[in-house]
Amino acid sequence: MILGFEWYMYVAFFLVGMLASVINSIAGGGSTISLPIMIFLGLPPTIANGTNRIGLFVGNCTSAVNLFKHGLLNKKVYANLFFPTLIGSLLGIFFLLKINDKVFQGILSVAIFAVAVMGNLNRNLFGKPPENPPEKLSLPAFLVFFAISIYGCIVQVGVGFLQIFALSRYTGLDLLHVNAIKNALTSTFLLVSTVGLIVIGKVEWGLAVCVAVGACLGGLMGSRLQRKKGNVFIRHFISFASLIMAVILLKNILM
Repeated sequence: MILGFEWYMYVAFFLVGMLASVINSIAGGGSTISLPIMIFLGLPPTIANGTNRIGLFVGNCTSAVNLFKHGLLNKKVYANLFFPTLIGSLLGIFFLLKINDKVFQGILSVAIFAVAVMGNLNRNLFGKPPENPPEKLSLPAFLVFFAISIYGCIVQVGVGFLQIFALSRYTGLDLLHVNAIKNALTSTFLLVSTVGLIVIGKVEWGLAVCVAVGACLGGLMGSRLQRKKGNVFIRHFISFASLIMAVILLKNILM
């Protein structure tokens, strides 16, 4: 044993971190895979949540920085959405720090179902997106991204699908540019929630380091892959990821 765990646990958490980060970088729903695996391997749900977020934060930052370096981040849209995201995450952290394992598992089950449905909705469902991103942030948009950041801070699972849907509808940008904004905003509320979980001791650090190293590699792979393959690949990947989420949900319901 190494620091209380068998060697294969460290390998498993490295691979889980890498896989989840690739999925999150391109689409969303990586935690739908990583969290159940971590819980299955023996971590309590809230500890798995905290440990998982270390990797998510590292992976998102890696992906966001890589896309930013290649000029894909719309800074004006990010600046407009930064404050509702930050304010929502600061509110969400109060709920996150008080949640227990049983309540978290209940919220997680409902969230996986809702996000699996949302991930398959057409982005034109509520009307045609604008040709160009709006100059100013409207109150409805503020409230939508405020609510998404609260959810992302508390549960996080599948928040990428919600962001892609909302950002596509709000900005009218292609998926590659939407993903750059999504990853930057996700890093914002992940920073708040991860710090909170660290403070209350909900992180298993030996495993979290392995998750973080894998996530760093996964974030780099995901950002490079979507830049190379383009919007059609991203669209297909999102459909595939949401299908996997639906399968996992069905499996959890039937078991």
